[in-house]
Amino acid sequence: MPRPAASRRLLAALLMTIAPAVLAEEPPAEQPPAEKPVSFMGDVAPILSRNCIACHNPKKAESKYVMTSFDKLAKGGKTGEGITLEPGEPDDSYLIELVRPEGEPRMPYKQDPLSDEEVATLERWVSQGAKYDGQAAEEDWTFLLRRLRKIDAPESYPVAVPITAVAFAPDGSRVLASGHHEATAWKTADAALDARLGGLSERTYDVAYSKDGKWLAIACGDPGLYGLAKLYAVEPGAEPKFVRDLAEAQDAVLAVAFSPDGTRLATAGADRVLRVYDTAKGDVLFQVEDHADWVLDLAFSPDGKLLATASRDKTSKVFDVEKKESLATFQAHAQPVYAVLFSPDGKSVVSAGGDAQARVWTFDGEAKQTRAVGGFGGAVFATALSPDGKTLAATGADHQVRLFNFEDGKAIRALEGHKDWVYSVAFSADGKQVASGSWDGEVRLWSVEDGKPLQAFLAAPGLKPIGDQAAR
Repeated sequence: MPRPAASRRLLAALLMTIAPAVLAEEPPAEQPPAEKPVSFMGDVAPILSRNCIACHNPKKAESKYVMTSFDKLAKGGKTGEGITLEPGEPDDSYLIELVRPEGEPRMPYKQDPLSDEEVATLERWVSQGAKYDGQAAEEDWTFLLRRLRKIDAPESYPVAVPITAVAFAPDGSRVLASGHHEATAWKTADAALDARLGGLSERTYDVAYSKDGKWLAIACGDPGLYGLAKLYAVEPGAEPKFVRDLAEAQDAVLAVAFSPDGTRLATAGADRVLRVYDTAKGDVLFQVEDHADWVLDLAFSPDGKLLATASRDKTSKVFDVEKKESLATFQAHAQPVYAVLFSPDGKSVVSAGGDAQARVWTFDGEAKQTRAVGGFGGAVFATALSPDGKTLAATGADHQVRLFNFEDGKAIRALEGHKDWVYSVAFSADGKQVASGSWDGEVRLWSVEDGKPLQAFLAAPGLKPIGDQAAR
């Protein structure tokens, strides 16, 4: 057996033999980090939505190119069919060629070019195979993108927003008002903020409770991009519970209305399509595109069989929901028609608009005006009928809420206090109060009996009033 010293010398000799060989080996080359996969829905879709969809959608397909579904986006339009996307080859992809600075014609056409970072993202996506990570190639990915996007309402509003919708809760304890990505609820007793119903699109255009108080519908949208109606179930003492989205469209949904028994919900908006749904099931019962421009308001007849519309195309129409046909078109306004409702007996319609008139007309065989309600100092934007059918409220550009006897059209009184255009009006379920909302963000509550003001507040959570706002 070797002695300890000899063992150490032997170990040293072995190490000297091995070490040069080890030291002579080159260290392994450092591998570059793997390129992060580019997601269509997460990275590409937002770029296309901001810059391309306004001109390349089913309603407006420039160069016959629709980009709102992946299969059509990849197929291309009349000048790029078959070569719009070449997976793995950005230099051979017509889509990439057009968004580069030297593109001819460079896209977006006559708009600011994409940033270098945006172009690079699109190039990487094509280099990685131009894969679609939505649900189905034929789906409208713009709808999916909006559903996936979560935008919270501001905790505190920096400015007030126009009140384009107001509605009393069924028990009259609160009034619901339009907000930014939300609807806000305020106590009628003291105007204190009571609740915030979030998860909405940028702007809220209409709110409606069913007559039985079991349902709430909200029309909202991002102008020019997306719109939908949201349906909620309402239980006493609890906040409304979301049920489903309805009427998804490429532009804002502007109006919602329940049938008197609450079993049907009608929606309409900037896409000009009138839709009627089964409230409980969500099934489409009736759909028609009969107006030439935005549909701004809706109203069911007292028996729920008919539906009246108001449109920016300067007409008001009546449809038979059960027979699924148009019955009459009223054209006397010759200006955009903003508001519509039925008379208590359902035999006539009241429409109001840019001509500063509320016109009463019948539709038996043809649309025929029977009388007009005037005296307004500008366009009439909203109307409402009291639950007993005796009082008509109308608001508009003259900053006033006007009350009329519905039977003969005679003025009862003008409610003054708003300092801007009044866009929305609603009666409480007991008919004792009326609420109104104006462009400057103010909501006012009034007594119907004597016209006295009950509350006035800015429906903007957390807003710190300044200037004349503080004096109100």
